[in-house]
Amino acid sequence: MIFNSLTPRNQTEYPRYQVSDAQKIAGSNRGRFKGVGGFCPVLLSYRLALLQSCSTTLRRMFIRTAAAAGAWRCLAFWLAFALLAMAPWAASAADDVKPDPMSIELFEKEVRPLLAKHCMSCHGPTQQFSSLRVDSRQALLKGGSRGPAIVPGDASLSLLAKAVRHEGLKMPVGGKLAAEEIAAIEKWINLGAPWPADNAASSATAGAPGFYERIKKEHWAFQPLRDPQPEEGVSHPVDRFIFAALRKAGLKPAEPANRQTLIRRLSLTLTGLPPTPLEVDLFVHDDSPGAYPRLVDRLLDSPHFGEHWARHWMDVMRFAETFGNDWNYEIKGAWLYRDYLIRAFNQDVPYDQLIREHLAGDLLEKPRINAQEGINESLIGTSFLRLGELGHDDCIRFRQIRTDVVDNQIDTLGKAFQGLTVACARCHDHKLDPIPTSDYYALYGALTSSRMVMRHADTPDVNAAAKQRLRDLKPLIRAELAKQWIQETGLIPRYLMAAHRAWKGLSPRPQDLRDLSLDRIQAWLTLLEKQKPGMEDPLYPWVQSAGPDIAAEWRKLKSRYAEEMQSRVAFNRENFRPFGDLARDGFGGWHADGNVSLDGPSSSGEFAVASNGPRATTGVFPAGIYTHALSERLDAALRSPLVPKDKKFVSLQVLGGKMGAWRTILDNCMLSEDYTLLDWDSPHWVKIPNRDDQPTLPFYLELVTKADNPRIPDRPDRLKVTQEQIDSPYSYFGVTRAVLHDIDEFPRDELSHMAPLFDGASPDSLEALAERYVSIIRRSLKHWADGKSSDDEARWISWLLENRLLTNTNSQSPPLHALIQEYRLAESRLANPRAFPGMADLDPGYNFPVLPAGDATHPGKPVPRGFLQLITGTPDGFKVFGSGRREIAELIASPTNPLTARVMVNRIWLHVFGRGIVPTADNFGVYGERPSHPELLDYLATRFMREGWSIKNQIRFLVLSETFQQSSQPSAESLTIDPQDRLLSHYPVRRLEGESIRDAILAVSGRLDPTMYGPSLQPYREEPKDYRKLHQGPLDGNGRRSIYLKVTRHEGSRFLETFDFPNPTVTRGNRDTTNVPSQALALLNDPFVINQAGFWADRLIESRAPTVEARLDSMFRTALGRLPDEAERARFTSLAKELASLHKTAPDQILESREVWKDVAHAIFNLKEFIYLR
Repeated sequence: MIFNSLTPRNQTEYPRYQVSDAQKIAGSNRGRFKGVGGFCPVLLSYRLALLQSCSTTLRRMFIRTAAAAGAWRCLAFWLAFALLAMAPWAASAADDVKPDPMSIELFEKEVRPLLAKHCMSCHGPTQQFSSLRVDSRQALLKGGSRGPAIVPGDASLSLLAKAVRHEGLKMPVGGKLAAEEIAAIEKWINLGAPWPADNAASSATAGAPGFYERIKKEHWAFQPLRDPQPEEGVSHPVDRFIFAALRKAGLKPAEPANRQTLIRRLSLTLTGLPPTPLEVDLFVHDDSPGAYPRLVDRLLDSPHFGEHWARHWMDVMRFAETFGNDWNYEIKGAWLYRDYLIRAFNQDVPYDQLIREHLAGDLLEKPRINAQEGINESLIGTSFLRLGELGHDDCIRFRQIRTDVVDNQIDTLGKAFQGLTVACARCHDHKLDPIPTSDYYALYGALTSSRMVMRHADTPDVNAAAKQRLRDLKPLIRAELAKQWIQETGLIPRYLMAAHRAWKGLSPRPQDLRDLSLDRIQAWLTLLEKQKPGMEDPLYPWVQSAGPDIAAEWRKLKSRYAEEMQSRVAFNRENFRPFGDLARDGFGGWHADGNVSLDGPSSSGEFAVASNGPRATTGVFPAGIYTHALSERLDAALRSPLVPKDKKFVSLQVLGGKMGAWRTILDNCMLSEDYTLLDWDSPHWVKIPNRDDQPTLPFYLELVTKADNPRIPDRPDRLKVTQEQIDSPYSYFGVTRAVLHDIDEFPRDELSHMAPLFDGASPDSLEALAERYVSIIRRSLKHWADGKSSDDEARWISWLLENRLLTNTNSQSPPLHALIQEYRLAESRLANPRAFPGMADLDPGYNFPVLPAGDATHPGKPVPRGFLQLITGTPDGFKVFGSGRREIAELIASPTNPLTARVMVNRIWLHVFGRGIVPTADNFGVYGERPSHPELLDYLATRFMREGWSIKNQIRFLVLSETFQQSSQPSAESLTIDPQDRLLSHYPVRRLEGESIRDAILAVSGRLDPTMYGPSLQPYREEPKDYRKLHQGPLDGNGRRSIYLKVTRHEGSRFLETFDFPNPTVTRGNRDTTNVPSQALALLNDPFVINQAGFWADRLIESRAPTVEARLDSMFRTALGRLPDEAERARFTSLAKELASLHKTAPDQILESREVWKDVAHAIFNLKEFIYLR
């Protein structure tokens, strides 16, 4: 066969032809090929997976012995090795190995707090029931009267795990732990029950006097940055540091890589895509001195650079587009943050600017504006704080839902920008790093002081032209409507009298039957027949006075109305307190976002043109705020100040429709169930109970259009709406008043609109009364036409329209029809809103209390909002009005911060060389690994800041080094002295990330669509679960790059997850790198891979190659960036012929056989060289 065995002599070198991760040669007949080279591929993958998990000593011993014994074919050796790997001495040897930092983090964040809260009172230093202590690992291993409490590595055998599961012994005494708490204890035990204090080099702990001060002085990462100068020698500073370390170890750098290898390495490193054959040819044949630097600059300038490097940062930001938990709600607009990152990396926005935008982009005096796209870029940065998991249950009843959200924000912030596990100080002072619990809650106070809200990325210029055209057309529409309606008022007396006669059972006049609309008569009659009308009803006086002595009844009514008006005004003044003046500029203390903030409040007589259908307008309104004043397509949000807790209720006079809603938010619980859709075209009162049961928690209201409601689309059956309604771009709300009160009723109508009826002498007949009605209506319409309407006049017009007493169709006159058609055309040009989850400082900041043991039900003493004392040097915190996020951003972005630049240049180094100078990219603390080249790290960090925090400049600097350009071929000495290649004696071989594998397949097949930006595409799923927002996507993702596939919690792209796509719950600066059978099976059987093999085959057949050999040359150049050598060409030619025979294809038809070339393409996708960077 044509393939060599999977594992080479060492872990960094491999023959050109190997099946990736133990794959068999791929073909459409999955059972066609037996194991390659005499071994079972699946068993081999299992061997590799086990090998990957073994200690370095065992792995090295296996590799050397395997090489000597004929590699993989020695089954006897394999069985012996398997037994060795599982021997008891191996487990005991692991006790001497420093536990993985992530397992320590699990212990500190989840397990230690449980032991402290539930166990140590009975099994601690003061008392030991059943002779058991749980305050150290040694104590748990020793156990009590029942034996050892834990068996490291096996929770199923551990008494502690059995007790918390209530299997036999039932602990703790207070009740069974939650399922996730039990799972944390079991996971910790299965990880070997790591306990950092037992492995500390010193007996000093966080509780010992001076411990933190000693750590601050001793730990390398907390020391000020130095600017070490490399030794003289080679020209590139990076090489001077690297080569000096190699010389000290007795090693030499490898020879330079050949040009085909180098361009493929560089292209995949910078853009995540393989080079095209033309790009390879141009570089290989360019002998000029500047060829390589020009190639570097071209790739850095490629728009694909931003796509690839944005994805690296998204790992750190635990990027996802759903919140997880049962219903997996959408994180609406999360894709805007992804696009923001792509643009930022492509534009080389300085890293210190990105820090400020991430922490406080909404608070910058001069935000970064993308004038071309009409985007406030800085504002989007704060989305990173909103991308964590979020529960949708009652986060007041279940307080941990809320505290977990802030904990995740703190965890992400600390790891991403400072490389510290700050969240380990949630329940107690950090046991390893100088981070007291007070620092954690200082950060908590700053973050929780900001509201978690939907924001709008659009600048005022977006839609400006279309909105101006709508503004220009509205007065014309108003004038034409007023003209038509004023003409109609001449018939109102006749309609009113005709309806009155019908109401009284009198015969109609023949002329009325001939001249009047029966539907309009019926509309008036319906109002007269209304049961128990209120005094605010315009026809109430008519009904009450329609007797034999109208004048006398009218005088009584006038007196009643005067008394009632006075009474109601007094009642309202006594029982209701205004909660902001919403009709006033500035919104009376309310906070607007989106188009409301741009357009401001509306004056009396505002009207909305109907966006579709036969109606001309949806209503005429009093002064207030109306998101649909120009269009229902314009989204917005209006948020109240914090609601005072001295009143029982807040009432709003609102209208809305098409999934506009009012919501209540307590303590930033953004997925609260407490929201109601609005469905009225005229103002109605809604009463909202105040949350005075939670006097210490902030509570506010918000009115939102559909795009600004984080609950939409909601869980199944929560709303009675169709998918068409959810997808529609239309949504609106309006509000006129807000009041606070204690009584259990709404403000009373003060009847001011009725006052004009009682002006002047009493009418002596129904006809005279009808004329009085007409006079008021006509005057209201004339004032409205002139733009001088009052609230009372707007109310009269609204009453007429609601009850179909005026014609309200867009076809009532040709000019009106033409105007409304033009209006709707202009409206259709409005761009869809770009709403996204962000942060807003709308209230005074407040200090949060320390929660002992993380228990939110027993808060302790508040601590000032602030940042880490490690950085600030003081516990005093911030003395600012707002949250303090801006101050935190400046402290992190400061050149004097010893961590920020070190952490970022290490991340850049990690993605250029495959391993960080500090291997634990997210943990620079005491328990993280030490840097392999500390002076180089400081040199790079200092240079990074000196060069303006430029990420592109830093990458360019690294890839221009000889260290990056050297061959991946190791020397025999390096395999002995530095088998892990930490000193970089040769370029480290590594497997491509899942996204690059998928994107390379698309690029090579010719299916890649280079379109950038826009909403994400659902990944392909064999079993969609719509109720969990796990919808079906196209098999090939429409050819888009992997960064545009939607990242959904619960279940993402199965192909990407197979290749170690990170779980988007926590920061993952270091991705896992596994070697498991499922990866082999994915490249062999995944429908995406098979589909792309077929797509490539179709393109190959269209290209009309003259010979099999010529086609194979083309395939190699496209997939691997090089030509096959003679042996490879012969092997693949033989393969094509063998496949033709299997598919019963005649020899002269080989070049036209889709099945043959689909299988050959599939085989090339399965080459290890295809999915590895070397």
